[in-house]
Amino acid sequence: MYIVALALWLAFLAAAPFYTSRARHPQTKPLAAYLIFAATFTMTAFVVFAIVVAVLGALGQSQVLADPIAAAVFLLAVFVPALLIARRQLRAAPRPPERP
Repeated sequence: MYIVALALWLAFLAAAPFYTSRARHPQTKPLAAYLIFAATFTMTAFVVFAIVVAVLGALGQSQVLADPIAAAVFLLAVFVPALLIARRQLRAAPRPPERP
């Protein structure tokens, strides 16, 4: 299951440049948009993944992820919030530089 999650994460990151070039805020540079999206997506997915795995482990229900349908629902529960939060950050206007 971890290998599938890693493969999906890499697929998202491989496809992200195409998405970020169209969905970014007009004032954000393409490389900055990709890095914002990739960092936000990765951190959100990692946090949600770790929390859900820890909760399942604490409840003694980690074996439920052996079922392919449950694993697919789990991965959707990890990647959908990560995608939505990363998209929100991607579309936000960049902050102006601070003046000294």
